[in-house]
Amino acid sequence: MGAFVDLSEILHRVTGGSGGNPEHLFFHKEARIAGAAAPAVIAGALSSLWLYQGSPAHGDIPGVASAPTNTTPGALRFTPPTGVQQKWLLGMTATVRVAGTLTLYDRLLHNGGLSGTVITPQVVGGSLTRNLSGIGNEIWVEIYTLVGTTGTTITASYVNELDVTRTTPAMSFGGTGNREATRLIHLPRASGDRGVKSVISVTVLASTGTAGSFGVTVARPLALVPINMASVGAVRDFISGLPSVLEVPAGACLTLAHYPTNTPAPAVFGSLHMVEK
Repeated sequence: MGAFVDLSEILHRVTGGSGGNPEHLFFHKEARIAGAAAPAVIAGALSSLWLYQGSPAHGDIPGVASAPTNTTPGALRFTPPTGVQQKWLLGMTATVRVAGTLTLYDRLLHNGGLSGTVITPQVVGGSLTRNLSGIGNEIWVEIYTLVGTTGTTITASYVNELDVTRTTPAMSFGGTGNREATRLIHLPRASGDRGVKSVISVTVLASTGTAGSFGVTVARPLALVPINMASVGAVRDFISGLPSVLEVPAGACLTLAHYPTNTPAPAVFGSLHMVEK
């Protein structure tokens, strides 16, 4: 139905007018995975909260490539929009035990079961079900269990927004800071590319020495919440500030990542505030 005309329309729908169906979704992530304390994170490096317990419940380590949705365990389960209406994110709050930046993203596709000792291309595959243009989609390597201590590099072969097969720049993989469970390693798109439609494979240049387990996540970042002080709340108001109100695609697998300034595993409490039009 398109974006809002003006502030008056937003206020009208936030108060329930015209089928606005306002929704306030609270979430909490404890620093625990599979009943045990989550591992320490790497300061200044992106970390996944996908396996963290809490509300919503933890996600699972994926197998073959699949496209998670709003109903996948681990997703923040908002109510799907009614009829032809769209869901819009108006604001977000968060408190995190560790200072840093909290990222809300749509988890478009993921796989697992890849090895840190295999040096031939490892197939990713799968098909997107949202943001099919690929614009804004990113490729993240997600480590589920420790890979080896030998540092190497990793690249991905992918299809860009123009249906051209490309290869990402090589990024560090394995060794301290790039081998730990929950670590997310961003594989930048090739120069000039604006998106990712699919990931064909990933290739580890040399063995890390330990297979461990990792996968590839295709993610579309939606919002960032800077947490300037540990355990002190922050608010992002998208009505009065950039990047303005954000459309939440029907079926989006909303989940969280964290870019910490210190090493303790983060505990998170926050909320999303949405309305329909």
